[in-house]
Amino acid sequence: MRREEYLHTLTEQIRCKMARGTIEQEINDHIEDQKEEFLSEGMSQTEAEEAAVREMGDPVEVGLEMDRIHRPTMAWGMIALIVGLSLAGYLLRSVMYQTVLGIEQSAGKTEELFWTGMSSSWHTSLELPALLIGLVLMIGICYMDYTRIAAYAKQILIVYQVLLVVGLQFTGLKVNGAARYIRIPFGNIGLNLIDLLWLTIPLFAAVLYSYRGQGYRGILKAILWMIIPSYFLFIRSQSLIAAMILELVYCVVLAAAVYKGWFQVCKKAVLTGIGAVVVLIPVLLAGGLWCFGKAYQKERIAAILSIGDHAADFPRVNVIWEMISGSSAFHGNPQFKELLTSVDGSVHLLASVVAAYGILAGILLVLCLVVLILRFAKISLNQKNQLGMVMGTGCTALFLIQTVVFILENLGGVGNMGIYCPFFGTGRSGMLTSYILLGLLLSICRYQKTAPEPAIRSWRWRQRSQS
Repeated sequence: MRREEYLHTLTEQIRCKMARGTIEQEINDHIEDQKEEFLSEGMSQTEAEEAAVREMGDPVEVGLEMDRIHRPTMAWGMIALIVGLSLAGYLLRSVMYQTVLGIEQSAGKTEELFWTGMSSSWHTSLELPALLIGLVLMIGICYMDYTRIAAYAKQILIVYQVLLVVGLQFTGLKVNGAARYIRIPFGNIGLNLIDLLWLTIPLFAAVLYSYRGQGYRGILKAILWMIIPSYFLFIRSQSLIAAMILELVYCVVLAAAVYKGWFQVCKKAVLTGIGAVVVLIPVLLAGGLWCFGKAYQKERIAAILSIGDHAADFPRVNVIWEMISGSSAFHGNPQFKELLTSVDGSVHLLASVVAAYGILAGILLVLCLVVLILRFAKISLNQKNQLGMVMGTGCTALFLIQTVVFILENLGGVGNMGIYCPFFGTGRSGMLTSYILLGLLLSICRYQKTAPEPAIRSWRWRQRSQS
């Protein structure tokens, strides 16, 4: 059997079209290596190739085995955990809201609860449809080939940022002087700019992928891509915390790329520099605002760090600690209902769960989320596909930071930072953004044995490879 016929018959057995090219190249290389051995034994070109093909075995059997190994696999266990966490978050928010609403109504109060102003729509019929749309988006993205993003990552990122600028300019909504929301023309929906910018993380990872093989120039280009989104967060939306989180995740993605040897640079020096940036930028920005910023900027820093009078006004530390300390492992706080009316239930969901059901209930809730994130992190870091590795690392780093912020807010360690936590936070844009990123992570999991490395190389990289 001729080599071309053998490879054609073999690849016909493989149902995943994405994997056919990689497997065909792998088998062809094995045939070529075996052919060289037969040539060294004195066979002619024709005899050596025919013998090498026969040595590979029956093409149908080999193809079926390759199909079994390289078949896309759905992470049904992780999907089930995501659905469970989604429903748990929805039900718990509804229970807490209805509990407080019932207390206020029984007391004869008709005014809106103080902590539902920003999130009242999430306690109506709008939340469940948004949740279902998010889950459908997640599954749809899971079935998509995430490697296709790499081919047009720069163009997509530029167009996306231009759309954000246009949206802020013409339909932007200001809250306390900051342009935090973009109004959608239909449905009277406002999308949070902070949540929308989280979608730049996998795009940034794909842009980095296109700079492989470059030296310090590639690092400089990456830094420029990192600076642009900060304009939206720091200048337009005036969200220092969100800007620092985004830059931190970018640094994690860049560090992963450098560690994997994408750039022809001194790894130790660049990784040390990235570490210094991660530590120094938050300190310098916060210090600069504290010393030279306006009064309201200083107040926000004080609120975040629970300094002075803001410790009582914003995070309600004493009430939160009373809720937690009055709870046991299996039972909630006897004064749960009275205390719940004194905290922001849309932010302090974890503290409310502990006060209602006990400490172990709160630990179990957080543990399920952490297990999901760590599982995604393990799969991402062990990816053979380098693009999937950095994209997955960036998404899991974001989720981990959001979870840490959520826990700190619920322990009274920081004020309300306005950062959405997956499953347990409130906000349409935060929910939809999280499900899009979860869909991307599930796609990386699904195609971890089949996705080929995208053939995106710079001119300099091709020249070096051919020399």
